[in-house]
Amino acid sequence: MAELKALAAERGISAIEVQDEKLMLSRNNDYIMVGTKFPRLVRKEAGARLKEIKKLLMSL
Repeated sequence: MAELKALAAERGISAIEVQDEKLMLSRNNDYIMVGTKFPRLVRKEAGARLKEIKKLLMSL
């Protein structure tokens, strides 16, 4: 989690939320979307989800 928080801070992201399979990232009180949708998490396991989130953060 600390690594995700550090990556998010480097990219100006103030909040990381997960609702169902949707990843909701906030920057300057605005949500970051891919196209017109929130990124979807595919994996169900906590560790795998963390890796998915890290990969997405690194792509920003």
